[in-house]
Amino acid sequence: MKLKYKVIILLFFLLGFNNTSYSNSLLFVAENLPPYHYLDDENKPKGFLIEVVEAVCETAGIKAKIKIIPFARSYKTTKDQPNVFMFSLLKTPARLLEFQWIGQSYKAAAFLIGLKNRSDLNLQKIDDAKRHVVGTIRGYHSETYLKQAGFTSEENLYLAVRYEQMWHMLFKKRIDFILTNFIALEQEMSSIGLNKEDIKAYVQLEDFPSELHIATGLKTPIETVNRLKEALTKIKNKGTYQKIIDKWGL
Repeated sequence: MKLKYKVIILLFFLLGFNNTSYSNSLLFVAENLPPYHYLDDENKPKGFLIEVVEAVCETAGIKAKIKIIPFARSYKTTKDQPNVFMFSLLKTPARLLEFQWIGQSYKAAAFLIGLKNRSDLNLQKIDDAKRHVVGTIRGYHSETYLKQAGFTSEENLYLAVRYEQMWHMLFKKRIDFILTNFIALEQEMSSIGLNKEDIKAYVQLEDFPSELHIATGLKTPIETVNRLKEALTKIKNKGTYQKIIDKWGL
């Protein structure tokens, strides 16, 4: 009888320990996007926003893991599971009510970018690009933005799965423009043997959302959200955030 009670107590302790461990451990996810978040030569997460997340969690006193996984998987996991956070999610009107927003992690303007040597290209506004072909990554907000602006896959919209495809299509002149920001642009291009000096920004999209945020789904406890909000505010107020930006030359 005593043995039975000991087994019950042990199981209760183990279950309680596991629940406590899970509730105190968070998962932060993002896609590969150097120098903001990527895997280094030792397959460890590294980058400007990796250090921001580490500083936030340290300040909040919360344990966390960081994983670099594809955007679509990051987005779905964050939306569907509690205690999972994307830390460079573009804040758009369509996403406002689908996530809890911790705070801005970075900001970057968006442009239509094309080859410098294309003398046949002359844009004043995005509507002028409709007589050309514009590329972006499938599943990104830029796809939604272009479709809402009147672009279609049948006529003037090219959707790539990976940025390598997109840039090679531009340099082969199979598409005319890419909708993107300058986040990691130089690193993206150099990694596939292309030169940033061969492109230029034709039009800035003033109405395109530019704020990247740390965000989590609606299942994450509000106490955790508020704790991280306070921590992010603290590292910005005491200068830690700016020191990380300066360190990475941003």
